[in-house]
Amino acid sequence: MIAATTPVDAISAFLEQAGYRRLPSPLEIAGMKFAVTAALVGTGTQPDLIIVADTVSDPEERTRSKLEAIARALDTVKSRRPLTAVLAGPRPSASALDAISKICRVLPVGSSEPAEANATIKNWLAVLTPLNIPQGVDTIAEPMLELQRAVANDDALLTELVAASAGGKDAVETLLHQKIAATIADSEATP
Repeated sequence: MIAATTPVDAISAFLEQAGYRRLPSPLEIAGMKFAVTAALVGTGTQPDLIIVADTVSDPEERTRSKLEAIARALDTVKSRRPLTAVLAGPRPSASALDAISKICRVLPVGSSEPAEANATIKNWLAVLTPLNIPQGVDTIAEPMLELQRAVANDDALLTELVAASAGGKDAVETLLHQKIAATIADSEATP
């Protein structure tokens, strides 16, 4: 993460690294200009318009009022972008959060120790970032491949399986079960 001087800078840097594009200030929608601390817009599959509000410099009522005006402007232009408010700084009162949540999605980040700021931001804003699904591990055995490898080097077993196949699926399964049980019994008997 990029070193930032303020929580708003850290949040903006995190979102930019996650694929959001920072918008110039003041934010302009439908010919109206809005003085916001920071605004970002999603690219590709991330359609959100994110307003980062600094709860230290803007009172709760002013933040709510700005977000309401932005939401109305988005409605005026029939925008389909979801509006998200990221509140940086001290957590607003429950009544203020409730009022803002009626306008848009609210993600209060709050304050944290400087050493923990990046982890806090990453956790709180994870909902805005693409889900990274880890690649599967190749340590899981593929049963059919393992059976083919084992049988490929055992001509006697191959001959027995081909002969058992004339008796159908049940005959082949019975033979395989017997061979597996015998192999297990041999490995347990060998100290």
